[in-house]
Amino acid sequence: MQKARKNGRKRIYSDPDDRYFRKHFNRLVRENGGQWIVLAEGKLVGIGKKKKLPGLIQKVHLNYPKATPFVAPIPTKEELECVL
Repeated sequence: MQKARKNGRKRIYSDPDDRYFRKHFNRLVRENGGQWIVLAEGKLVGIGKKKKLPGLIQKVHLNYPKATPFVAPIPTKEELECVL
């Protein structure tokens, strides 16, 4: 769930899944680049190849029935170097 907090005049939206992904991004790229991550309510559900996604998403629905799964590819170091 996104939460809004006021910072002066701006509203800053904060999502626990997005926070987790940003906080652990460097380690995820280093250790799991090229795979996919699935989060729910700011908690890691699993990391795996694309073919594992249906099972990981099912795990979210079973353990976090009200959550919308956060599913994202984890870039490789090489992919990030191309961006820079």
